[in-house]
Amino acid sequence: MRTAVVLACLVAVALGARPATAQDKPRAGGELVFVVPSEPPTYDGHAEGTFGVVHPIAPHYNTLLRIDPTDKTGTRPVADLAETWTISKDGLVYTLKLRSGVRFHDGSPMTSRDVKASYDRIVFPPAGVNSYRKGSYRPVEAIEAPDPTTIRFHLKWPSASFLALLASPYGWIYKADILARDQHWYDKNVMGTGPFKFVEHVKGSHWIGKKNADYWDKGKPYLDGYRAIFMSASS
Repeated sequence: MRTAVVLACLVAVALGARPATAQDKPRAGGELVFVVPSEPPTYDGHAEGTFGVVHPIAPHYNTLLRIDPTDKTGTRPVADLAETWTISKDGLVYTLKLRSGVRFHDGSPMTSRDVKASYDRIVFPPAGVNSYRKGSYRPVEAIEAPDPTTIRFHLKWPSASFLALLASPYGWIYKADILARDQHWYDKNVMGTGPFKFVEHVKGSHWIGKKNADYWDKGKPYLDGYRAIFMSASS
């Protein structure tokens, strides 16, 4: 959960969330520069679990839910790609309604098909695909997408932490068509729905993202871009 809180704060800054004491209107522009203590082994958030992956790469993606950066406990999930959600009385069915009008960075629409393909890969990874968090999703029995804006998780037993799992900063939504062609494409490539588009990764130096001018959350991000500087703890 500490990773989720740190990333929530980073994304909040990137999107323009302001401190509780600030009264000014957020100002647009500028580049956020920050240090990351390691480089990404791959670009695949489903397969990795290091700061070297999540801090520079997560701003290119969205997750179903996210941790509220203003929540001092660092545990309260809030909407991201999922606008609303309901839980059945027996705690075994989670139904989430997705935002309309969300597009990937290539301009194609994001639907429940993409969410299902992404979570199938995390929960039921095909042969040869590493899922770092597969064990955390053991309660999940099935995932269905009954219509383009609805995703439904069926659990084997109730899980008090399931919403927190859906807010994991590594639960990136990938494009289903890409996964259908190549389950390993995201190992070395970046393309999500997030507030920043990928510019470059210079190994041993930096990672750069630029503002997604077509981001679904209109008016955001406020920043023009960000630069992650790779610097080992011994440097």
